[in-house]
Amino acid sequence: MATATKKRRKRRTVTDEMKAQSNASKAAANDALHNYAVLCLSDPAELEHFRSIAASVGWKYDPASDDPGYSLLNVALLAAQRRPLVHCGGFDYWLEQGRCVAEGEKALGTFRHIGRKKTEEERAEEKKLAEEGWQSSKRGPRYYVKRGTFDVAQTRPAVKCPHCGTTPTGEDDRTTQCPPTCAVFAPRPGGKPPRELVLELMQAQLIDADADEDGEE
Repeated sequence: MATATKKRRKRRTVTDEMKAQSNASKAAANDALHNYAVLCLSDPAELEHFRSIAASVGWKYDPASDDPGYSLLNVALLAAQRRPLVHCGGFDYWLEQGRCVAEGEKALGTFRHIGRKKTEEERAEEKKLAEEGWQSSKRGPRYYVKRGTFDVAQTRPAVKCPHCGTTPTGEDDRTTQCPPTCAVFAPRPGGKPPRELVLELMQAQLIDADADEDGEE
């Protein structure tokens, strides 16, 4: 009996126009991060607000892990695009929650890794070699900005809201929204990232921006 072979998906051709669009998206994201970092570092209240946002949307220490949540860098990028934030997810995620994206809302972008994730063994081996003074000649991780994330405030009930009972008028209704007092908009409980870690993240955005400027001709 012949065994079925998994069909390999054909790779999409990357055009110069697509590369230019990707570079522009990354540049815009980095600019937004830089400006947000300046704001947080100059205003202690804004920095604490960011820590609360990270706790509510769900953050994780290891960006490469499969644990739920967003890397702290992506939380900062999301917050740089929209504040306040309570609970974020993709288009399909919100459909699973009985909600859909409200009419006229603009998707938020996050950094995504290009290629497969490294295994725990590969990361452990790289860390061991680095501690021994070896430097890998392999190209570092590459990223792109993907839009498709929405905060709960950008969604509305697709069916009857279990919190407040708000119900759309029909299948095509994309405007009926829960009242501001609905529990769905309440911040979610979660642990805040350490203040020192947040400061390190924000300061790194200023350093990266300075390095980019020094590298320009």
